[in-house]
Amino acid sequence: MIEIHILLLNVPSRSGIGGKFVPLGLLYLGSIIERCGHSCELIDPYNEDPNLVEFDNGNYLSIEKAISKIKPDIIAFGGIASSYGRAKKLSNYFYEKYPEIVQVAGGALASVYKLLLTRTHIHLVFHGEAERSFPKFLDNEALVNIRGISYLSKGEPHRNESAQQIEDLDIIPVPAYHLVNINTYLIDGLFPIMSSRGCTNACSFCYRHMKGYRQHSVEYVIHHMQTMKEIFGITGFLFGDELFNYNKNWVLELCNKIEALNIRYAIAGARVNMIDAEMLVRLKQTRCEYIYYGQESGSPSILREYHKGVSVQKNIEITKLTKSIGIKSIVQLVIGSPSETQDTIDDTIQFLKDCEADEISVNYLLPFPETPIWEYVEKNNLIPDVETYLDEVAERGGSQIINLTKVSDRIWRTWSFQITSEWKLYLMRNHPKYLVMYPLIKIMESAYRTIGYPTIFRRIM
Repeated sequence: MIEIHILLLNVPSRSGIGGKFVPLGLLYLGSIIERCGHSCELIDPYNEDPNLVEFDNGNYLSIEKAISKIKPDIIAFGGIASSYGRAKKLSNYFYEKYPEIVQVAGGALASVYKLLLTRTHIHLVFHGEAERSFPKFLDNEALVNIRGISYLSKGEPHRNESAQQIEDLDIIPVPAYHLVNINTYLIDGLFPIMSSRGCTNACSFCYRHMKGYRQHSVEYVIHHMQTMKEIFGITGFLFGDELFNYNKNWVLELCNKIEALNIRYAIAGARVNMIDAEMLVRLKQTRCEYIYYGQESGSPSILREYHKGVSVQKNIEITKLTKSIGIKSIVQLVIGSPSETQDTIDDTIQFLKDCEADEISVNYLLPFPETPIWEYVEKNNLIPDVETYLDEVAERGGSQIINLTKVSDRIWRTWSFQITSEWKLYLMRNHPKYLVMYPLIKIMESAYRTIGYPTIFRRIM
């Protein structure tokens, strides 16, 4: 067998370091590559030089160093949809200097495969799970026979039948963590890992490249964490799953076995309709520090539009219960769906008060290719130039970029300010430490409601 050398490249999705996250997809791919008997290196510009994230100078020294070291036959791009602009620049750069190197891409970046295949020099795109399709590619199997890929055929993008999903996740090797300095990816001292793939729901703004839901065995997850603790000294973990708490018995079994590890952890994705007091108490007892539920909205109609499959009342109940048990839960909101109005925003403000939120995160809805909301965008021709839009998202993140609603831009742009202002005023009005500021709070409330948010927003912004 001829050894193939592969450079894995995590393409930044936004300016600055705000988009930094451990490239788990590439690390899983790295473990597959090595299991197949080939070699790889991983470059993450977030960890090299902040200037590399911007790609202004065209001097990619760390990348050039890696290319000189391993002399790659293949460069594999990973990232998300908003990584596209930088992937394009890099692809063109590589083609000019190293036209002999084969370029491929995968992960969520695959959602813009038509752009990648027609406007960059990327030859092949992997969709969904590449653990099965990538080895076939390395074995030089005919492209037409490899499921889960797309490529140019007669000058047009051609996408093969979807790859068969891996039902038993335990057959997947642990990610090749040795390819990176994992200490640079700690979030509040926690390192992200995955215990499952997929979700039971398909929210309108979520990119879903896998069907259904699958979960590792408890034994696999415990072994995964134990290995990382022994080899890398990691004592805190962030479960980055879209849905951690699908199976109550699984969660309770994990809690029973996680105690012996003496670690702390948090949960990045859970559903309020799949959790109860018993589970929360056990999570707290085993040092779970916080849970993200994704409450999204305080309006029943918006939750239905998002296809959340939960009620406002359930969101309130579980958010308050989680807080009462001593686990932190930041209320996450996504605003600006097509049917969002001032009334639904007011519902969301009331929801924050009802659930007694201690901390919130507010983001405007950003549609991405191959998400359900993207069909609405295309139908209404709201994004005529996808490349420009993706570049803008990469620069500005979850701010006011595209108004999907029927209200004016002037009103739409104030909604985030309205929500955070009303929420902060509520906290101040109801927290003892702010009693001395009560007269000022009353003046601010009166000003907001008399002058109007759009006018105030225009003046302060």
